[in-house]
Amino acid sequence: MRKFISVLALVLSLMGAFAHPQRALASEGKKVEKKNAVLVVAFGSSMPEGQRAIDAVFRSVKDAFPGTEVRLSFTSRIIMRKLAKEGKVFLDPITSLAKLHEEGYTNVAVLSTHVIPGEEYDDLSAVVGAFRYLREHGSKSGFEGIALSKPLLWSPEDYERVSAILGRAFGKDPRRGVVLMGHGSPHPAEGAYARLQTVLQRKHPNFVVGTVEGTPSLEDVISQLKGKGIKRAILAPLMLVAGDHAHNDMAGDEEDSWINVLSKEGIKAEAHLKGLGENPEIRALLVEHLKEAAEEAGF
Repeated sequence: MRKFISVLALVLSLMGAFAHPQRALASEGKKVEKKNAVLVVAFGSSMPEGQRAIDAVFRSVKDAFPGTEVRLSFTSRIIMRKLAKEGKVFLDPITSLAKLHEEGYTNVAVLSTHVIPGEEYDDLSAVVGAFRYLREHGSKSGFEGIALSKPLLWSPEDYERVSAILGRAFGKDPRRGVVLMGHGSPHPAEGAYARLQTVLQRKHPNFVVGTVEGTPSLEDVISQLKGKGIKRAILAPLMLVAGDHAHNDMAGDEEDSWINVLSKEGIKAEAHLKGLGENPEIRALLVEHLKEAAEEAGF
């Protein structure tokens, strides 16, 4: 609740700073022209390899919503500062939504590119909820409709579909291990990683899921691989982009990178440095979630 209140206060301050003629019409009870927009929200990446996945998702959204304004927003201030030094300016979700409101957009669907409904998804949900609160509580300055899409792993069907997609991408050799590296989180939703592994292993017992900063850990991954007698494996990020974690924690030259730790344990590994966003089937699932949000937003 405290987080929501602080976000709402920031939204109100931005909405007070922005004004648009259409809002004046709305306050007078006059009809306002409907304008739809989509906001794609990603953590962001300063690496060209990472940006490639984000760009692919953005293009898929534009293709799915022809004639609709589609914009991109990042949540990482560190990445936004790095890109700003290169002359690339990105706005955070609150500011992006406030600008859409300023420009007279009435109905907005927000695409979450998160893998699990963890802390960052909760933060984005609080932002969308604050904008929705304005309209639901009688304010004439809110959007007519706004909704947030579900993250990649949400429903039981999502787990089955993602499992099938990953199986098609990596499951050609049952003797080779497939290690999927997620981010990890102290959030209760971290259990999504173990759940995905359970679903994957029904058809692909050589698939193992681990996380950089949580559970299952790298030690859990090694234990599973050894228990299955696996001597070689492919490492792939279970993240939208193959960014810093993939290039350094997973495949870096440091002794504690996953690829080197596995090598010390007698498991020869190779890295697949492509994010989930580069897989067209994953993008199609994200777009499906977005279309559900667009319908909820009143498109």
